[in-house]
Amino acid sequence: MTRTTRIALLGIALVIVVVAVVVLAGSGSSSDVKSSGPTTIEVKNAVPVGGVKELTYNKGDTIDLTVKSDTADEVHFHGYDVHKDVAKGGTVQFKFPATIDGKFIVELEDNKQTLANVTVEP
Repeated sequence: MTRTTRIALLGIALVIVVVAVVVLAGSGSSSDVKSSGPTTIEVKNAVPVGGVKELTYNKGDTIDLTVKSDTADEVHFHGYDVHKDVAKGGTVQFKFPATIDGKFIVELEDNKQTLANVTVEP
């Protein structure tokens, strides 16, 4: 076998190994969700700074969401039906287990402003 043939075969083998590694790495379970963890939403003039948050948790995780607001209102975590009044310049925290899977909205109730879209994966 010539030196050129040997190098070509090694190159082909290397390509096959790299492709196999990439395919195997990408075939992990798509249901693995990285928890959003503790999150703080800052509200200015009844609008979430930086836009509406997209949060995802696995069922069984702890939802830990803090809202700091310059606007007095009721913060309502729909679906779990948890609501807390936040004073102007105040802070409220929601901390509870993610026991219900689905999609939920966290809203400034009186201002009808969505603060977060929360997904709980089964």
